[in-house]
Parts: sequence; structure tokens; C-alpha cells
Amino acid sequence: MQNRFDYSYLCCLIDDSLHPYTALEGNFLTKEKEKALLIALSQVFREVEVLKHKLASDSEDTVAIAPTCYSNSSGTLTIHSEDHPCLEKIVSDLIVFLASESQYVQHLAGNILVATSKLVGTSGRNWNEFLHLLCVCLEVAAYHTLSYSSKPSKRGSEDLIRDLSSSFILLRPRLKHSSLSTVAGLARIFRNILKYLKQENDDQLVRVYFDCVGSCLNSIPWDLLNEIGQPVSKIVFSGNIVQLFCSMVEKCGAEATSDSVNNHPILLKINDLVPKLLYWCLDKQNFCSEMCLSQYFKHKTLMLMIRLSSKLHLDSSILVSWLLLLQKHFQDLLQQPIGEPGWLLNEFEDGSPFLASLLDKEEHNICSHHLQRRAIFLFMKCSLSLTSSREENGLLKLHEWLQCQLPGALFVEQDLYWENCMNFALSFIQLFVHEDDILFEVLLLLLNLPVHADQQICEETGTFLPMEEDKILFHISNVFNPIHLFHLFLAELHYDHQVLLDYLISRDTGINCAAYLLKCLRLVCKSWDLFVGFSPSGNSQEQSRKKIKILQDDPNSLARSPAAPVERTPVPLLLEMGCKLDDKYGHKHHRTDVKTFEEAKDCLISLKTSVERLYKKNLFPYNPGVLLKRFVFLYLSFSSRT
Repeated sequence: MQNRFDYSYLCCLIDDSLHPYTALEGNFLTKEKEKALLIALSQVFREVEVLKHKLASDSEDTVAIAPTCYSNSSGTLTIHSEDHPCLEKIVSDLIVFLASESQYVQHLAGNILVATSKLVGTSGRNWNEFLHLLCVCLEVAAYHTLSYSSKPSKRGSEDLIRDLSSSFILLRPRLKHSSLSTVAGLARIFRNILKYLKQENDDQLVRVYFDCVGSCLNSIPWDLLNEIGQPVSKIVFSGNIVQLFCSMVEKCGAEATSDSVNNHPILLKINDLVPKLLYWCLDKQNFCSEMCLSQYFKHKTLMLMIRLSSKLHLDSSILVSWLLLLQKHFQDLLQQPIGEPGWLLNEFEDGSPFLASLLDKEEHNICSHHLQRRAIFLFMKCSLSLTSSREENGLLKLHEWLQCQLPGALFVEQDLYWENCMNFALSFIQLFVHEDDILFEVLLLLLNLPVHADQQICEETGTFLPMEEDKILFHISNVFNPIHLFHLFLAELHYDHQVLLDYLISRDTGINCAAYLLKCLRLVCKSWDLFVGFSPSGNSQEQSRKKIKILQDDPNSLARSPAAPVERTPVPLLLEMGCKLDDKYGHKHHRTDVKTFEEAKDCLISLKTSVERLYKKNLFPYNPGVLLKRFVFLYLSFSSRT
């Protein structure tokens, strides 16, 4: 619903309050004038907030109409009969302060523009025009900063042609002192406007926002920003840009209801800018030599890439390029041993002041585990996505990473081999178990890990002997054995079914947790002996007494020729096949660890009972029928096989 609102009052208010400062040449302010300007800007901000609340509470009446508007220059200001010219005047009077040398003036002027956007959005009129004016400011500021062009790029629309004769002509002189910090300030404004839109839940406003900002981003010559600005301004610019992009990807994904929305041009544009963002934010030759600053930018860029990976279909070329970018900019996180640090970090929560006081910042930073989790998650997602598209490069990258984490462990005699696989799996679970938002995503990724169906058997020992081309998958599937991971996951929760129940009913983790449990329960039923015989010590497998020959090949021989695709079967089928082959040669495949099995069994049965109880009382947030059906099958297995 549109509300009648006359912008002339706001136009006059801003002109009367700020005109003495808008004409200051070079935007140089004395301490006294800066203080007076800050007071004036604060008063304008409060007045705009009052107008917005009044408009929202009184939607049918005309709000704040002023019959006459006076300025300090000529004594009178003609009333604007149309909204657009008045909005032009409002934006032009405020935008000049974004080029001020005072960061406080920039901040307050930006807040007024954000408050004005809320006023325009509440009125239901001129939303497109207002955003278009801000986009013109961003383009003009960017081009002026780069000294690239005196005109914005041609977009071929009639709106821009009108813009060249009105808005552009009006706004360009106001931004003649703009700098990279001005561009950063505008990025902050767009991000804060998006925060407002998240609260309003107005699809039309959001759609117009993404259309306008997306067109603007396509018009900025990003290639010329590499060598612009001083280090401090580049830090501010990079920080605001990456924050804006993170918020835009999150909101665009939240609105996704079809494939067409997920392929919004703005997502594609941001994806194209990922390499540049990483260069601006993380290249040590720029400014990221300080530990805290570097880790902040690593966090934001990883967050951006993870969000993009869930909203866009990334083809093989992009996945390969992302893996290269991860190795270039996040190599320290990927190579950091997962098992480190030791007992000390287990005594304190991340961020604890006690932990900060005990550890030297250069020795260990309290944010490193958070960053490592995200870097490894993104690395594995790219690698396994390549694998699912039959790109062997993905598995090779994953195997190389495992070799860095377990140097030499994949080629030692068998006792240590299985022990190392189990220990690494446990460390892997411990790394992710406290990061709810990606815990189940990474576990689901590993459940889709493919393996080769064909295996050779050594007639003398009755053991597996992987073919040359199967060794990569052989090692990876042993390290990330899904039944072992499921057992270790339950153990890390101390077999507390209430924790699992909290995961299931959580808005953030419920869907992924249910999907993971469904798949794991299906695997348990198919690989019962492996589930029953699990031991956290790694001794549950009779392979620990076997002599499996795992040769240390030349790394270059690990890659398989991609001439013909090989049919693959899921991990549990290979595990079941291993049980049958051991039976053929008279080996007992498992030695039951009764305590571990009983604890897992009691946990799952208790979870089934709790879910049923909540569902019968209509207290479960969704229909868990499929999950309960799978629990019934598992319960029957418990009853008949134990």
C-alpha cells in the first residue's frame, strides 16, 4: 500500500540545516565547524527517523507537508511539484559529506541516507528512483576515484539517458572530491539498506534493490581498482565491499524459490569478482600483514565463497580455480594439522580470556580453528563436487591434502595404517562437531564419496590389494569410513540423544541433521557387522592382523587416465564386499566392542522414543515420518541380530 508523503519538507529541512557546510571548498573542516556539522547532521537524522515512524503509524494521511521552503542562499526555495527532483536534491545535499575527510561526518551522512531509504520504502513510492540515484553516486565516485571516465558506462536504458541530463549532471560536481573511502561509504550504505530490507520482507523492494545494485556493479571498472588508494583506505574499501557482497549473497539465496532466482546476475557478478576480492583482502603485498586483520578478511572471504557455493551451480572450471585460490591464500589453514593443538585448547572455549592469556598470539590465535574448519569445508566441497562430475583432479587434490595431514601414514605397515585412519577421523569429527552450521553439511558431503567397485584379492593372504588406479579412493574411503564417522560422531556427543534431538528441531540444523541420520541409519542396516564391531581404538578390524601391501608409489602415478569413466559404487557396498571376502578366506572381519555398540544402540533408541513422543503431542516442527520409519527398521535389526 502506498502512503502519501511530500518529500519537500525533508528537502527543505536538509537544505536549511546543511547548506552552510555543503559549499565548503575542498571539504576541509576546522574543529569548530566539524562539531557544528556533526550536531546538524544528528538533528537531521533524528528528524528523518521521526518522519519514518510517523509515516508508518499514520498510513492514510499526508505526512509533514510544508507549503514553503527557504534556503540560506536566495531566501526562498521553489517547492518541488514532483518527488524525483526533490529526491535528487536530498541525495545531492547529503552525498557531498561522504567525500569529507572526517570519518564521523561520513558515517552520519551515510546514516541519514539509510534512514531516508527506510522513509522511501515505507511510503511505497519512488523506491526505484531513490536507489537509482545512489547507484549513480557509486558509479560517479568510482569513476572519479579511478580518473577513468567523466561519464558512467553505457547501459543502454532510457533511464540513464535521462540521468545524463539531470541526476548525473547534478551529482557529479558534488563528488568531485570523492575517494576510495567514498566508494566504501556507499557500499556500507547499500549494505545497511539491505539489513532494513531483511526486516521488512517486501519482495518487491528486494527485487528492485538487486536489479539496481546489480546493474551498478556491472558498470564499475573493477580491474582498475588494484593499485588505487592508500593502505588505510584500501582496507576500509575492501572490508565494506566484502561485507556488502556477503549480505547480498545471503539475501539473494534466502529469496531463492527457483533456479532462475539462484542464477541472478548479481550472484554471477560477485562470483566473477572472487579472485579480485581475495587479492585485495589477502595479498600480503597489499596490506594484510597484521594477524587480526588478515584473519578477519579470511573469515569474510571464506564466508562469501561458502555462501556462493550453496547458491550457484559451480562448473568444473570454477571449482578448479577455487581450489587453486584456496591453496594460494589459505594454504596455512589447510596444512595446519587437524589434531593440533593439544590438551590446552580442550580446556577452554574459543574466545575465552583464559585461553588468550595463556597462549602467545604468534603461537596460536584463538580464531584459527574457526577459519580452519571453513577452509577445509570449502576445500572438500570443491574437491568432492569435482569428483561427482567425474573429474579425477578433485580426488587427487583430496588425497594430496590427506598426505599433508598424515605424512607417510598412508604407506606404513598395516597396524599403524588403520590406527592412523581412525585417529584422523576422530580429529576430523572433533574439529567440526562444535560448528553446527557446517557440521552436517560436511558429514553429508562425505557420505557421497564414491569408490571403485573392482578390487583385487591377494590369494596368499586373503586381503585387499587395490589396483594401481584405485589407491587414491582406497585410502580416502578408509579414512572417511561413514560407519566409523557415525560412531565417532555419536561418541563426541557422549551418546546424548538430547543433543541429537536439539539438532533435529533446530531451524538451522534440522533439515541437514535429519538427512544425515536417514542416510546413516540406512548404512547401518546395510553394513550391520561393521556397525556392531566398531571400536574407537581402531582394533575392531581384522585387517590390523593382515599384511596389506600398500606401496609408496610415485605421486605422479596416482592420477588415473580419464580415458574412460569407471563405474563406481557407494562406500558401504565396498565395506559389505570386504566382509564377504573375509568370510571367503576364513577371516573374522570384526571383533565386537560391546560397550561402544550398546551406547550407540541406547542413544538411537532413546532418540526414536523422544521423537515419537514429541510428534504425538504435535510439538515436533515438521513431519518426521520418514525418519521414524527408518528407526523402526533399525529397531528390528537391534532385536533380531543382537
